[in-house]
Amino acid sequence: MTWFRAPSDGDPGTLNACYDALDIHVVRGRADDVALSLDGTERSFAWLLTEVAACAGVLRAFGVGLGDQVALGAVPRETGVLVVLAAARVGAVVQHDDSLGAEGKIVVRSTDDGVVFSVDADAVPWDVAMRAGRTDPAGCADVPGDAVLARHAGDTLTVLDAVGASDDHEQVAPRGATLVEVGGVTLWSFGAPQA
Repeated sequence: MTWFRAPSDGDPGTLNACYDALDIHVVRGRADDVALSLDGTERSFAWLLTEVAACAGVLRAFGVGLGDQVALGAVPRETGVLVVLAAARVGAVVQHDDSLGAEGKIVVRSTDDGVVFSVDADAVPWDVAMRAGRTDPAGCADVPGDAVLARHAGDTLTVLDAVGASDDHEQVAPRGATLVEVGGVTLWSFGAPQA
């Protein structure tokens, strides 16, 4: 785990789960190593970092920042991992939820035409948004060490839990989820396998 600012008396410090999952591995020369093996597809640290930074650029362009909520519906698992890491990159909280109508949050969901980013009544297709995000990828935000990374129903995944630094017991997936590990960071996945 890499602290951007170490914790001290009453200060939780800052870090970034996405940085620990991807950036640090690329910096240390592991760019071409397998970071994620999911549904028969392997992705390198470099590929994931490129796609996650682009997705984070999309979130940032929609005004998503530290502590904001990103609702994530049922999407293919790889897409879900990208969104969770992108949200972590900008310091947002992922709400794994199928009731995606709450006002003020960006929604990433599957439609008959594919995955879309939705804000209010506007929906942008995944491919279009990601092309735009690749032109302005997002860097890593300083996230408080005690911040929440994801929620589902009554379950909460903190940044420290995800990076394996929590004093709590071993991480357990909420009902309906599986645990996915990327670069030593453990995330929840509720998505369907890739088609």
